[in-house]
Amino acid sequence: MRFSGSARQGYRALGVLLLVLGASARFSAGQKAERTHAERFAPPAEKLRSAEREAEARVRANPTDVKALLDRGLARLPLAQVDAAIADFRRAAALAPDQAEPETDLAYGLWMQGHLEEALGAARAALALDPHNASAHRYAGRLLLLLGGDRSSALAHLEEAARLNPQETDAHFDLVMAYRAAGDASNAWAQLRLLQTEFPADDPRVLYVEGLLASDQGRLSVAIDYFRQALAGDPHLGEAREALGIALAQAARWVEALEVLGPAARDNLGSFRLAYAYALALMNTERLAEAEEAARRALSLNPGSAEARALLGQVQARRAPGGEKQP
Repeated sequence: MRFSGSARQGYRALGVLLLVLGASARFSAGQKAERTHAERFAPPAEKLRSAEREAEARVRANPTDVKALLDRGLARLPLAQVDAAIADFRRAAALAPDQAEPETDLAYGLWMQGHLEEALGAARAALALDPHNASAHRYAGRLLLLLGGDRSSALAHLEEAARLNPQETDAHFDLVMAYRAAGDASNAWAQLRLLQTEFPADDPRVLYVEGLLASDQGRLSVAIDYFRQALAGDPHLGEAREALGIALAQAARWVEALEVLGPAARDNLGSFRLAYAYALALMNTERLAEAEEAARRALSLNPGSAEARALLGQVQARRAPGGEKQP
């Protein structure tokens, strides 16, 4: 299918969207933070409930027991009791204003709750109390990236997190994304090679990262294969599904892109990149009424986007009586 100038502009913008996909992942206000490596292998819910009950008994016995409050909060987080967990962390921080751990746990809880600015403040408070707190450095780095803060500061935090706790592989995943966002391909690949020594070759997150780096090099067919493999290994890896849909759109494989982008856009209504890519795929499969709706949603999510505005205009022109119909 041929493109007008405005449509080509929108098509090229997909490359930028895929570049930032890993850095922003699935986080925005109101969305939960990704699971850490430890959380993916967390004990069953019953063990967590048992840990919560045990910590609850300790809190009842001693309401000022900071460790018990933190243990209860950490048990509550994976049980989806995020508000209650944050209340525990706040109480612990008030009881122990000289300790970094409550602020670190509070930062993570607030991140899960979608309160990113406040989470960053808690991470910085933890670092003020303990400059060598690896988790606080990791959270500060990730949150700075998510909030569009200073990239050099974000990278410095993430590099320090990896240095302080090199066994924490999540910090290295974070660094891949941060280096990509900074356009530092050599360091991104170096971090991937490190991860490949720590994980099996078919680990879904490693495959996802390989796909992102392949897409950065313009190797779309390779990237698409990696994303499909990642999803086969973990069908709930939403980042890989989003990246797959956008890569298929980049490759002009519109029908396949629609199959992926439709469900992904419905599951993540707050994502501009998904709404935009979905609108583009709809337009190029002649589903113009749906394309206009998706383009309007993309523009509402990012009113300053020239690409979304151009795409909406293109769809409307094609819907108008006598509008251009391209093969």
